[in-house]
Amino acid sequence: MKRKYGRSVTVKVTGDHALVRFDRGVNRNAIDQDTLLALTQVAQDLALSLEIHTVVLTGAKDIFSAGIDLKDPQKWNDEQAGLLERRDVAQRGARLCRLWEELPQLTIAAIEGAAVGGSVALALACDWRVASQASFLYLPEAKVGLNMGWGAIPRMVNMLGAARTKRAILLAERFGAEQALEWGLLDEVCEPGQAVAVAQSLAKRASESPAAIIRMTKESVNQVANALNRLGIYMDADQALVCRDSVEGAQARAGFLSPGRPKTTSSSSAGSTPKA
Repeated sequence: MKRKYGRSVTVKVTGDHALVRFDRGVNRNAIDQDTLLALTQVAQDLALSLEIHTVVLTGAKDIFSAGIDLKDPQKWNDEQAGLLERRDVAQRGARLCRLWEELPQLTIAAIEGAAVGGSVALALACDWRVASQASFLYLPEAKVGLNMGWGAIPRMVNMLGAARTKRAILLAERFGAEQALEWGLLDEVCEPGQAVAVAQSLAKRASESPAAIIRMTKESVNQVANALNRLGIYMDADQALVCRDSVEGAQARAGFLSPGRPKTTSSSSAGSTPKA
């Protein structure tokens, strides 16, 4: 494993454990295309490792992430691109989450502060999620005129059921850590600043079992739980392109990103934090 991927992703390996951190230091850690591709490469490299058995994924120390950056020109400047290339870019988020979900290692997302849109989808692709009491989860996709992509819907249905999944997306309600724990989106809540430490403690406890048993158990559970997930998300990218390029989508984003909106709201799986 490399220690640095792209401009903002670092990997620290200690024994059989890896701590993966993505931290741009700007834009409330909204995920730009460089970060997305770097996290994809990290997953591809981890999948080949027989020495690493547990992985903790975390964002910045004070905010997990505000979602994919709406203001990243690499996301939008594709007027001259053909449909094949545009679909490939649109599929990056779902591909990223699928690779993290399919990692043979046990994966735990450690969340401090806000986790918004696409970053929630990424956390849902991990096996467990730990968040501090000051954290919250927020899915504003519908308010921005975008579909909830990145494979998040079937994963949420597995965890929440259909009705609560619809409510979380269509009402765009912020989930505090305790509510997210009660609903099943989180597995453990901890004191502020302790998410990584608690996640690593869980990883250490899990690693007391033989590595092969960890991998076989994860694979067996995922095969049962996620058997229909691919069927449910195969249109993710095409829906994203249609919603993004629609008049309704453009109007929704313009309203969501208007200067008069409170700065406490954030981004989506196809867009990032609105800033003044």
